[in-house]
Amino acid sequence: MEALNRKPNLTAKKSMKLSDGTAIDVVSITARKMMDIANNKRLTDVERGMHITAAKILVNGKPIVYDDMLDGFTDTEINEIVRFANDIDEGDGIKNG
Repeated sequence: MEALNRKPNLTAKKSMKLSDGTAIDVVSITARKMMDIANNKRLTDVERGMHITAAKILVNGKPIVYDDMLDGFTDTEINEIVRFANDIDEGDGIKNG
């Protein structure tokens, strides 16, 4: 980063609380981290999106990984978190199987 002489702002951009009081904060991630996930050909498109979402959130102030997110939330909570973290409206194409 010496040529740019800057560091990206990775602080919380917005927050929400789940019905049980769990705090979800959305933070920025570096472009490198996003591209590393996006270019992982072993993952499906859905898995890439979930990995990026996991990288973008803090749960009760702590970072989590993909497996934590899948094992720690219900399907309804995940849908709510994904919509919130990625600025997706209810009618923007998220459909249940």
